[in-house]
Amino acid sequence: MQKKIYKQIIIACSVLIGINVISSVYYARFDLTEDSRYTLSATTQEYVKNLQDTIRFSVYLHGDLPVSFVKMERELTDFLKELKRIGKEHIQIKFFDPRNLGSNAKENREAFARLTQYGLKPYTIQEQDESGTYVQRHIIPGMIMSTSERYVPVNLFADGVASGAEELIFEALGRLEYMCVKGIMQLTTEHKKNIAFLTDHGELPFLYVKDATLSLMELYNIDRITTPELLDSINKYDLVIVAKPQKPFSDEHKFIIDQYLMRNGAFLGFIDAVDVNADTLQYVSNVTAVPFDLHISDLLFHLGVRINPTILLDNQCAKIPLNLAPAGMPPNYQPISWYYFPIVSGTQSHLISQRLSPVKTEFVSSLDTLEGGGKLQKTILLRSSAYARILQAPVQVGFSVLERIRGDYFTSYYVPVAALVEGELESLYQYRATPLSAEQLPKNFTTILKTDSVKMIFVADGDVIKNDVSVRGRDTIAQPLHYYKYFAVDKNVYTGNKEFLLNAVNYLCGDTELISLRSREVAVRMLNRARVLHEKSKWQMFTILLPIVLLGVVGFGVILIRKNKYKKYGS
Repeated sequence: MQKKIYKQIIIACSVLIGINVISSVYYARFDLTEDSRYTLSATTQEYVKNLQDTIRFSVYLHGDLPVSFVKMERELTDFLKELKRIGKEHIQIKFFDPRNLGSNAKENREAFARLTQYGLKPYTIQEQDESGTYVQRHIIPGMIMSTSERYVPVNLFADGVASGAEELIFEALGRLEYMCVKGIMQLTTEHKKNIAFLTDHGELPFLYVKDATLSLMELYNIDRITTPELLDSINKYDLVIVAKPQKPFSDEHKFIIDQYLMRNGAFLGFIDAVDVNADTLQYVSNVTAVPFDLHISDLLFHLGVRINPTILLDNQCAKIPLNLAPAGMPPNYQPISWYYFPIVSGTQSHLISQRLSPVKTEFVSSLDTLEGGGKLQKTILLRSSAYARILQAPVQVGFSVLERIRGDYFTSYYVPVAALVEGELESLYQYRATPLSAEQLPKNFTTILKTDSVKMIFVADGDVIKNDVSVRGRDTIAQPLHYYKYFAVDKNVYTGNKEFLLNAVNYLCGDTELISLRSREVAVRMLNRARVLHEKSKWQMFTILLPIVLLGVVGFGVILIRKNKYKKYGS
């Protein structure tokens, strides 16, 4: 009997030791979540598996952390271990406590400052010390990814998007895979693709597209050039962006754009069809919106779209403050729905616009798709809500529209405002004389009359790509693209504008794998704070008493079994 017991003990110990040895050598985890949040996409796995360089992850979310950040560190660790399992020796991971990087307090401060110089952004938390006093502490929810030649700072928290630490952590974990893959691309891409912003038609100055430009510069080379300069380097650029032009396009410039497209170029246009002097509304109640003739209607028709000289009003819109106080009384600013700033949605018919956050527009026009000059496929990307109205320019724009809103005012629905056009395209100048003479064209330039592959996106609002600019003292500061100057009354952060821009550029440049990662949905399941506070005592008692009750029941059951067993033998 005793030998049998010893044998069972030896077998059990051997099994436990074997499991521990195997688990220490091989790392594996099983994802049983509904949204597969812990499973790497096939794109990521393939990308990491084919790494040639060694990527080092220096993680600074480490050390003495609050409970919510400990969970974040644990999930970050599991994610990086999964990368390590796939990338093997090409993935190296190291954790650092940002408060203990030196041998003394001074060295710690200097090391912490260097991390911020490298691009990592500290996050400030408040906690109580032993005396009960609240003190501020800085942690770094980020890491530095590097190779032997380059490094990329990765800040897991998005700037100003979520309101509290829990929301930031959920969002950070949801975009972790995208951030890491983007970082790997930045480190391993030898030759970046080239993007040009045209500048000679009154397009937005750099300060008003600064956030868009800096975001795109993470993966692409960005130039600001004139249209004649595009002609001189017509094969250099993978994408041309036209952002809110204000001056007419000459025939020569249309010809250059046409020939750029004939060479399989890609085009992204944010174009206004109506001119509205919105700043004047600060002083008068109404202004006249007039059609904006940029002399490109023929080119747009040929490319398969028409941006109509209209203004779209939408019941789903941003808010602005309006002073409702009578004359001579102190100001009384109240939020009102500003129907001229529709919040449009992405359609589910294309990768670019699937699961896209709402996009804020300003005086947007309606857009139609046409047959165009070739075998072109058109896909609507952005559209209004089901409660919209189209006003034909010229038209009065102002606060008087608020008086006309009735239940039946919004008679249009799902009005298109952005479209993707792709496919085969013939040149606009196939049956036209070219406006540039041979002497004006570069040496060995050939006029091409057809292309088999063109990609273009048209947006009927130049402000979708425009960031706000604020003045602080003598400094002029470009705000993030998601920032809305009337946030105090609107309470919304419009991240969809940048998402749409990045998705559009990634698609036009052939980097579609990033789009699926960026738009990946992870369900946010946060605790109900009111319910937690209300039921806190009940669940504390339940978790304390339940193990005791179970232990008592099991113990009583064992006693009864043993009593019956020995009673049987006794008899």
